Amino acid sequence: MKTWGSLTERLRWGLRLAGASGAVLAVTWLSAAEIATDQVAGFMRAKLAHSQNVLEGLATEDFDLIERGAQELSLASLDSSWQVLQTEDYVRQSAEFRRACDSLRDAAQRKNLDGATVAWMDVTLKCVQCHKYVRDVE
Repeated sequence: MKTWGSLTERLRWGLRLAGASGAVLAVTWLSAAEIATDQVAGFMRAKLAHSQNVLEGLATEDFDLIERGAQELSLASLDSSWQVLQTEDYVRQSAEFRRACDSLRDAAQRKNLDGATVAWMDVTLKCVQCHKYVRDVE
C-alpha cells in the first residue's frame, strides 16, 4: 500500500502545492484523507480478526467458529468500506472471494476439516491476490 508519509509531511507537501492561500483547503483535505485511512485500517483489523477465528477453528476442529468466521468475512466483503476501487477486476475479485468464503462455510457445515482447510487456503489466496491488485492499481 502506498503511503504519503506522516500527517506533518503531507501538510508540508500540501502547503507547498497549494500555497499559503490554500492552507485551509490543504488541512481539510488531509484531515478527510486521515479519517478515511483510519476507517479502512479499522475495517482491515476486523477482517483479520475474522480470519484468526477461522484459523483457530481449523486448528481446534471448531466447525462453528470456522463457519462463523467464513460468514463474517463474506458479509464484510459487501460493506461499503470494502469497496476501495470501482473497477470490473475488483468487483470480480470480490465475488471470487465471497465464493471462496461460501465454500469454506459449506465445508464447515459438513464438518469436513480437510475440505475446510483447502477452502481456507483458497480464501487466503484470494486475499493476497486482491491486495496485490489494489497496490498495483494505486
